[in-house]
Amino acid sequence: MPADALPEPVPPTTTPIPPHGLGQAYAFEEVRSHLGGKATPPHFVIHREGAILGLCLGLAWNPRAEADPCEVWVGRKDELPTWGAKLADATGPLPVYVRRQEGGKWFFIGLHEVTGSTTEPGAIQERLNPPAITNISRIVFLKRIQPGLG
Repeated sequence: MPADALPEPVPPTTTPIPPHGLGQAYAFEEVRSHLGGKATPPHFVIHREGAILGLCLGLAWNPRAEADPCEVWVGRKDELPTWGAKLADATGPLPVYVRRQEGGKWFFIGLHEVTGSTTEPGAIQERLNPPAITNISRIVFLKRIQPGLG
């Protein structure tokens, strides 16, 4: 290799990480560590080197996270819209964890894949629920791809 040539980047992982047990509860750090994510915001996406490894969706901010389709309501603060766009473009299976109550554990609800997203103002307006949910930049839709895990 010439001295001025750079090596090709290596993807974060080449082997899939076995999922946690379907319906089982975990602490956030267990999820992040299990998936190999960095301890950096935003915490709704477990990520490393720009790759999204999984999702942690609190029902307080994503009340349709356990619906079919699953909906991720991406906020407008800081880098959230950028990560929402990155999530909308994600391909392949993503493990999804849901926290049903503030301060509670994260339940693994299965592997999902992105099926679409919208930034359409009417769709966003329908989902606003003041005072808690007042700013949504994008809605990302997911479908469960392995319902029989566990």
